[in-house]
Amino acid sequence: MKRGKIRSAVIIKIMLLIAVITALVWGFLEWRVTPVVQSVSSIQGKSFAISAINQAAADVLEAEDLSDKDSITTSSDGMLRSLSTDTAAANRLKHMITLKAQESISDLKHKQINIPLGMIIGGEIIGPAGPDIPVFITLSGTADSDFEESFESAGINQTVHKLSLRITADIRILTPSGTVSESVSTSVLIAETVIIGSVPVVNS
Repeated sequence: MKRGKIRSAVIIKIMLLIAVITALVWGFLEWRVTPVVQSVSSIQGKSFAISAINQAAADVLEAEDLSDKDSITTSSDGMLRSLSTDTAAANRLKHMITLKAQESISDLKHKQINIPLGMIIGGEIIGPAGPDIPVFITLSGTADSDFEESFESAGINQTVHKLSLRITADIRILTPSGTVSESVSTSVLIAETVIIGSVPVVNS
């Protein structure tokens, strides 16, 4: 009877010790792993999103060309007076690229990233040492865009008119340790026109 009580007490102590060790390990993982996973996921997730946006824009531009949609007006003496872009064509292209970019971000599911064990255990002290631990993330988000216009000197009496599209996306990165919200932005060149003469008045 006495031995049974002693054995029960030992078992209870072992179970308590296991519970304490488990709690300590879990606390360490929460303290070290979660910030590292979210930090690396944020960096890699933004990189995935920008690549997806740029590829989406390239795919649309390959099918739709706006480079010949600039209209130049000259005076009777041959001087440039104005420069205008086909607004309907530009807005259609903007809509197509924005929609394609948003769809491309939503397609980024179960993307694998690798986190070195050293970053989890020792952070900056150990650095990217040890084997890589694979982690899978999923992205989603919404995209918006606005036109950007600029004139750049291209030599004597020459100017390049550039029409770009600034695409901004608010993304959500789902990681094993939670969700991270980020914003990314990239600029895509839509069309450029070489102008010989003084810079004209721009008509949009």
